[in-house]
Amino acid sequence: MVRGIAHGRPFRKLTNEGHWKRLDILKTLVNGLIRHERIETTFAKAHETQKYMERLIKVARYGERDDYCKDMLDFWTEDADTKKKVYDVLLPRFDGHAASFTRLAVMPREKRADNNNIHRYAVLELKGNPLPPLPTREKNPNTLQNVLLEAARKDWDRQSAEKNN
Repeated sequence: MVRGIAHGRPFRKLTNEGHWKRLDILKTLVNGLIRHERIETTFAKAHETQKYMERLIKVARYGERDDYCKDMLDFWTEDADTKKKVYDVLLPRFDGHAASFTRLAVMPREKRADNNNIHRYAVLELKGNPLPPLPTREKNPNTLQNVLLEAARKDWDRQSAEKNN
């Protein structure tokens, strides 16, 4: 969920150490996602990693013999085990999927005691992983919007019933 327009900045600034450090962070997160199939990090890092992971799986569909695919996987994966997992585990799993290979679940905001900043964390996972599913948020019927909508619906039904009688 991006707010506003970046105005000449094509990427999020994940660190103050430069664009190479940003790529190192993203490569580490992509490799962690391939290895563990679920990672927990800040929302900004998870959102950026999601884009790169989706693209990497789409490129991996070209096959091991494609030069572009080979170069991309050489750049983004750290070792032969992660490449093997992409080809042997992830590609067969996502064979019928057109897009959306990952799921981003935003966790509640958390206030750190050390510097009083509020951080927004998220869990990024590959769909169809063998891990237990993340809990989904259930609708709360007692929120103000739901109470007002329910009262308006009952009022509408009552008025409709009076017109018909």
